[in-house]
Amino acid sequence: MNAISNNKEFTETTTREPSVSANETYWGYILRCQNRARSLAILMQWTAAFVGVSLLFAAFGFWTLPGSAISSDILGFKLGISTIMGIVGITLVWFASHGTENEFQVDLARSEVREVLRNRQGNARVLSRTKFGEIDAVFIDRATTEHGKSRLMLRLADSALAIEVAIDYEEHLTRLRDRLAYDILGDKIPMRAKANRGFMLKEAKGVIKPVLVA
Repeated sequence: MNAISNNKEFTETTTREPSVSANETYWGYILRCQNRARSLAILMQWTAAFVGVSLLFAAFGFWTLPGSAISSDILGFKLGISTIMGIVGITLVWFASHGTENEFQVDLARSEVREVLRNRQGNARVLSRTKFGEIDAVFIDRATTEHGKSRLMLRLADSALAIEVAIDYEEHLTRLRDRLAYDILGDKIPMRAKANRGFMLKEAKGVIKPVLVA
């Protein structure tokens, strides 16, 4: 019974689908995480698109709808209001077109990481840039629940601030953490202690003793 239960648990653990994908580029690689969708950014962009289009229609309606006859005493007022509404509407539509797909770019050529928003047309807007030298640790913030997802983080040097890279199950983040640590930290990664090559193990009467080799 225990063997069956353990096998079932093992199967459930190993079949969990990853949420993070990596795409190689000529300058580095791009990480995309399904769990990093910025709900606030998406809501703001949809709201901006709706308000922007509404303002553009309203500005157009000032001059075309019935009852919008032009008279000399209100011409300047209508021109000013419609111009302001048109400018604000275009600005909001432009903001809404920036996209909602979040990317984390690791640029090995420029030694920096970037947080990027990309729209459906492929146009990208850089939200932040951080040089490798400003980062002093790559770590996994483990989930607080057994089946929860962990966070892969970059800690900024001399600061309590951290950058969230991805959210996924820990088994999918370990290899990515090691790769980021190698690429970003480089020589700053602590070296693991190795056995002294001046010693060898020699067996004598069933006892293992370290013997110094000349």
